[in-house]
Amino acid sequence: MSGLVLKNINKTFPGDQQAIRDFNLEVKDREFLILVGPTACGKSTLLRMIGGLEEITSGSLMIDGTDMTDADPKERNVAMLFKNSVLYPGMSVEDNLTFALRMAKLTPAEIEERIEEITGILNIGEILEKMPEELSAVDTYRVLLGRALMRRPGILLLDRTIAEADPAVQELMRKEFANINRELGITVIYATDNQKTAMALGTRMIVMNEGEICQEDSAQNIYDHPENLFVAGFFGTPRMNISIAKVMEEGERIVLKFASGMIDLPEEKGKLLKDREYAGKEVFTGIRPEKVVPAKNGENREITGDILGSEEIDGASYIRFGVGDGEFLAKAEGGENLSGKKMSFHVSGEDVYLFDKETEKIITE
Repeated sequence: MSGLVLKNINKTFPGDQQAIRDFNLEVKDREFLILVGPTACGKSTLLRMIGGLEEITSGSLMIDGTDMTDADPKERNVAMLFKNSVLYPGMSVEDNLTFALRMAKLTPAEIEERIEEITGILNIGEILEKMPEELSAVDTYRVLLGRALMRRPGILLLDRTIAEADPAVQELMRKEFANINRELGITVIYATDNQKTAMALGTRMIVMNEGEICQEDSAQNIYDHPENLFVAGFFGTPRMNISIAKVMEEGERIVLKFASGMIDLPEEKGKLLKDREYAGKEVFTGIRPEKVVPAKNGENREITGDILGSEEIDGASYIRFGVGDGEFLAKAEGGENLSGKKMSFHVSGEDVYLFDKETEKIITE
C-alpha cells in the first residue's frame, strides 16, 4: 500500500520566496493523480518534496501512515521520472534496467524475475541488447519508465516526463502510464502543463497556481465547471475568452453590455445576478471560443469586432477579433471573408461564465 497525505505543507526558498503554501492533499493507494498548472506554479517543487529531493519548510508528509517528512529518499519507496531523465550511456537496455538492483546486491534470480515482469508489461523484451542510441523515442521512454519501476516503488512521480516528445509519442506513453497504474497497482502522481495529457488521462486532477490548489475534480468537470477566473482562463484549448462586461437591466431582463455589443442572459442567470445585487456592476465573463460563432440574420444580440486574423488550433479554425482593448477567439464556420472588416458574432447567454470582479470566484455555479 502507498497512500500519501500532505498536511499543511509549505516550502520557502531563500529570499522568502514561497513556492508551496499551506498545501493539503490526500492521495489514495493505487490512485492516478494529475497535477496541472502553469510554469512555476509549484508542481515540480511539490513532487521533489514528496520524493525527498527538497526539504519541507513546515508541515508533514505521511506515506502509508508513517511520517516521512524528514526521511531519506531511499526510505520512501518512491521512484521519480523527470523531463530531463536520460538512459545511462554506454550501457545496454538490460544494463540500464538492472544497474540499481545490482548495486543493491539483489540476487540474479530476483533481478531476472523483475526483468521478466517489467519487460512484459512495457513490451521491451526484444530490445534488451540494444544501446540507448539505437532506440526509438517511444522505446527510450519505455526503458526509462522500466528502470524506474524495477525497484517496485509504491509511488511513481512523473514530472513533465513526455513534455518534449512529439504528439504521437505522447499519446502512446499516456497509455503506458495508465497501464502501469492498472497492472502494477502503483500510486502515480503526474505533473504536467499539457492540458491534452490531463484531459486524455481522465482521472482526478488538481489545478495549481502560485503553490496552492485552485480546484480539484475530474478533468472534464473542471473544464465544464471552473470555480474561479484563473481556472477558467487556464484550463482549455484554446483558452477561454475573458472580458469585462456590465450587468444591465432592460425591463424584466438582465443583459451583459460589452465594449462592442450585448448578450441576453437566460432568466435564471439574470435573476441570480439581480438577487445578488450585481445590476449596474461590472463582472468578469468567460466564453469558450467554440461558443462564439458568426452571427446570422435575425439574432437580436451580437458582439461586433474588428477582424485581427485567423489561426488553426488543434485542427480547427478560429477567427481573432477585437473587443474593446482585448481579443476574442471565435469558431470559424467556413467561407468568411476576413480581409480587414468588422464582423458580428453571436453568443448564447447559456454559455457565458460569470465571475465576481473582486473575488474572481464563479457567480453562476
